[in-house]
Amino acid sequence: MIVGSFVSFRAARYLIHDDRIYPFAIAVVIGGLLGARVAHVLDNWNVYAPRPLELLAFWNGGIGTAGAPVGSTIAGYFAARRLRLPIGFMFDISVIGIALGEAIGRIGDIINGEHHAIPCAGLPWCVRYTNPATLGQTDYVHPVAAYDGLVMVLIFIVLVAYWRRVRGRPPESRVYWAYLLLFGGFRFLTSFLRLDPLFVDGLQEAQILGLIYAVAGGIMLPILSARSRLDSGGRRATTTAT
Repeated sequence: MIVGSFVSFRAARYLIHDDRIYPFAIAVVIGGLLGARVAHVLDNWNVYAPRPLELLAFWNGGIGTAGAPVGSTIAGYFAARRLRLPIGFMFDISVIGIALGEAIGRIGDIINGEHHAIPCAGLPWCVRYTNPATLGQTDYVHPVAAYDGLVMVLIFIVLVAYWRRVRGRPPESRVYWAYLLLFGGFRFLTSFLRLDPLFVDGLQEAQILGLIYAVAGGIMLPILSARSRLDSGGRRATTTAT
């Protein structure tokens, strides 16, 4: 969270030069945590239904990162409105930091081995956990948390490059939709390697959310990009006529 926030703060200084970015960041982080917690609880409802007091027990662990974009988007929207910040721009710089933060967070997932995966054979990077107290699998499996971490590093690099290309050129929020497209699409694919509970029609909860994100990003990103080209064409035509 700290590293990701620092990166987003640096990017925000391109346009925002006051302290409003700090309460905005706090809202995004809290919203993301709540969204991730809700996703985890729904994905493990059979565990929490008989123990409702455990719903708020963050200290016992349990978040589903696939649900974080929902919570952070809702909280970020209302925070940006309240603080009178440009919503699209703030969403763009936020997802850059979020992608890097998620990549770093996967290091913890690799260490504790909580994400169980399908068996792996014939690959030099198949892993197993040997400590008797570990949460990890004792048979060789795909290091799915490492896959997700590498994917988030890739997404971070792509988002930074894309933001540098489109910043200052409306419409804003294209980087945000690109994040949803990439994050959702990759999460849908990598989840086939996971042994998470099935949620609906043979799909895991993360896969359903990933599809929703990818479809939303796949629709909005071309629309906004086309609008940008039209706006650029209109400005050039006006300049030429003048």
